[in-house]
Amino acid sequence: MATQYSSQRLSPTDNHRNEENSRPYDVDENGQVGIVYDEGDGAGERDRLFAFEHGDAEEAAAGGPASRRRQPWWLIAIFPLFCVGTIVTLAWLALSLDILGRPARSPLLEAALSAPLRRPDEDYILDPNWDFGAPNQVRAYDWAIVDKEGEPDGVRKPMLTIDGRFPGPLIEINEGDVVEVNVRNLAANATAIHWHGIFQNGTNWMDGAAGVTQCPIAPGASYRYRFNVTGQAGTYFYHAHQGVQALSGLVGPLVVHSRDEAAHQPVPYSSDRVILLQDWYYDADSGLMRDVLSPGVEDAPIPNTALMNGVNQANCSNHPNRPCSDADGAPFPTLDLAPGQGHRLRFLNVGGFAWFQVAADEHDSLPIIEVDGTPVEPASEPELVIAPGQRYSVVLTASHPAGKDAFWLRARMITSCFASQKLPENGIDEAKAVIRYRAPAERHDDEERESLPLPTTTSKLPYLPICRDMVSTSSFSPSPALPVPPHADHSWYLRVNLEIGDWRLQRGVVNGSSFRPCLGSPTLHRVLDGLKSQDSAPFAYEGVLDNAASLGLDTATELVISHSSAGVETVDIVLQNMDENSHPFHLHGAQFWVLGTGHGYFPGYAALFPPPPPALRSSPQPATTLYNPPRRDTVGVEGFGWAVLRFVADNPGVWLFHCHALWHSEAGMGMQFLARADVVRGWEIPEDARALCAVDEGELRKGAAPGDEEFSGFGGVED
Repeated sequence: MATQYSSQRLSPTDNHRNEENSRPYDVDENGQVGIVYDEGDGAGERDRLFAFEHGDAEEAAAGGPASRRRQPWWLIAIFPLFCVGTIVTLAWLALSLDILGRPARSPLLEAALSAPLRRPDEDYILDPNWDFGAPNQVRAYDWAIVDKEGEPDGVRKPMLTIDGRFPGPLIEINEGDVVEVNVRNLAANATAIHWHGIFQNGTNWMDGAAGVTQCPIAPGASYRYRFNVTGQAGTYFYHAHQGVQALSGLVGPLVVHSRDEAAHQPVPYSSDRVILLQDWYYDADSGLMRDVLSPGVEDAPIPNTALMNGVNQANCSNHPNRPCSDADGAPFPTLDLAPGQGHRLRFLNVGGFAWFQVAADEHDSLPIIEVDGTPVEPASEPELVIAPGQRYSVVLTASHPAGKDAFWLRARMITSCFASQKLPENGIDEAKAVIRYRAPAERHDDEERESLPLPTTTSKLPYLPICRDMVSTSSFSPSPALPVPPHADHSWYLRVNLEIGDWRLQRGVVNGSSFRPCLGSPTLHRVLDGLKSQDSAPFAYEGVLDNAASLGLDTATELVISHSSAGVETVDIVLQNMDENSHPFHLHGAQFWVLGTGHGYFPGYAALFPPPPPALRSSPQPATTLYNPPRRDTVGVEGFGWAVLRFVADNPGVWLFHCHALWHSEAGMGMQFLARADVVRGWEIPEDARALCAVDEGELRKGAAPGDEEFSGFGGVED
């Protein structure tokens, strides 16, 4: 790390002080600098030791009072040798130590920094020879988290990577397997990794939510995530959960195969791959986060561009003040699809703010077969709308009536949801990939592929004036049908909005609470310690934990709702969005049924559950709200709209529920549910998880959002 010092020209009239000796300096009219001593004994001797005037040097040469004895010749000869030796020694030290005195880069770090940034297209094609019936096993990975400069679209920026590659590696497992990831944090900031959509049943401390279920992994530290994936299959992903680090590249796909996946294909497909979509910012995430949380700021920053599988092509003429190389040599991702066959495309919005429209030119039917890990009855759509955190699987059939064999696959950010529809620096709002119909024997290597002409197809994506979840307009019926509990034990009304408070700080709030994670003492640790402290008494906390001093909870910054004393309970969430922005809410540790969504105020349960018409009242499966509604883990609530969600609180632990627009979640738009405290009470947090917290909190806060106290009073200046 380079340290910069400010420089200032010396004035001939200035006095300067030597901090080591506390002796004043003086500069004379000729610009000569000397030390000024007090009058007194020994002044003449000091005058003989320091010659300040040019004339003094001449006097010394003439043998005057300032003259010195001529040095022996051998000292003059040794001096150059001494200088050379010193330089060699310092050079050797520079190779083994950096300027801060730390050890030289490890081979692991060197390998990551020298690795090519872009991940090959083939890395995101699922194994065509995958054994769906393989015995359950441990799928082990070893990752180094590394800061690295990169240029996914040609514009260079600081990034956070896994082993120096971007995006992160594909994790591919079978249901019932154990995932083991050893994370070595070689980056400058602390981090944590959340496994988005994975239930973490029985391993709540592996969920990766910093300040909720774990302390962050400090710089230089390591941590091993290890968890079993049972009772779920489908498309998921992982991402950094400290500050907004996910915006800098620490994201990657995770696919869980069901045991009957090969045999159960309502729409047949011969190949399977993941396609990651994300918004992309050129400025460092830490600076943007501080800016958006600063006094008087009301709008989230607008992305500079969009990426598909980590790639786009910038026009460097639009970015004259940034390091940029035209990306002509970095081709768009290519999907080689065997003609006449179906191909599963798993779309994941791993970005932090933008919603995406997705479509393949001249392919008007994209049957959706999976939503957020839930298999659904095939629902054909011409395009997708994907909110941050959501996933959809579609099957694209590689056939075209006119015989074309090359098309654009497009993912366009819905810019109507930004503060301005014009992107900064004339940014590109659309990411693309090339679809080519090619039989396996006809596929080309990278060089041949780059020489092929690009598609000439045009887009038919319509303009969308609002970001609205597809569950509002489409029916995604789980397959097989998943019965919904007919009644809820609790119904919680959660009013969410962005609110301007003291010092003109805009913060996200849920029922007046603005979430601030306690990074040095996660909620799970405090809850468990509180439960342990009252072993002899029944657990008394139920509902909002607003008087839980023993747990160290303050509802102003940590709204926690407990469902504990009655065992497994069914919970309704009535989300009322009082903000103009659409907010995609994600629930950790569970999926929920979406019972209804709409605009305006929630009309009440009577409107949500109207009685079925007389002709259907005797039907065993009447077409009511409770009959097989969509089930997912991330839902978008439109601006000034509502959504009603129902979930079963049967997974023990503390689970975060928050807006997945990262600017809003880091501003505080989140709360927590405590489920099955009667089970949690018997847990012991593993020692390695506890050890993450045995670090100075300053280290744990690196990379996290700044606290409000950093802005309060604007550094002491009152309004």
